[in-house]
Amino acid sequence: MDAFVSALMAMGILVLLVFILYLLDRVNNLEKETRQFTKSLKSQKEAVSPGPFAGLHSKKLWDAMTGRVPEGFDPALVDEVRPLYEIVLHKHVDAIFQEGVADGQLGAAVEPKNTKFINTARGPVESWLPSAQVNTLYKCGLDSVQLPVDQLEAVRFALDEAGQTLYGKAMVNLAQPLSVSLMPRPGAEMPVLPPTLAP
Repeated sequence: MDAFVSALMAMGILVLLVFILYLLDRVNNLEKETRQFTKSLKSQKEAVSPGPFAGLHSKKLWDAMTGRVPEGFDPALVDEVRPLYEIVLHKHVDAIFQEGVADGQLGAAVEPKNTKFINTARGPVESWLPSAQVNTLYKCGLDSVQLPVDQLEAVRFALDEAGQTLYGKAMVNLAQPLSVSLMPRPGAEMPVLPPTLAP
């Protein structure tokens, strides 16, 4: 009789152990499924609202605008972003030139940075521009306040050339040479900016 009870208890313990192992396995599976579901929701949320400029910023934004679309990025989104990028490019160019002007008035000069945070109606975005044009824009700002009037035509030419290069690479329309708004000739009327470019 004792042997029968002992066998029954052993069977009960064995069944209980199998049941506990089964429950642990189910809990682990549920945890994995929950993680996958949470990850899926997060990726869907990011896909739905990638932020300003389809989630592009800094050099990736510049690369996309100049035809080097990041791997895995939908090229159709680039066409949606391009019209909005015009204001970013305009404000970045203007900011670099004005830094040069301010430093020129102080009699100082620094190495201008490629990146700048630009405020837009869609929120702030980090913009990046190539060093060659950034240095030219900054130097034009410096020279515009440090050189005599009879030497400013060469500065205007360099400024316009940098503008044409940047806008051309970004495939954005440059309505007028940069010197018209940034270095107007004495007696010339200041141009009226379109509403999209107004600060």
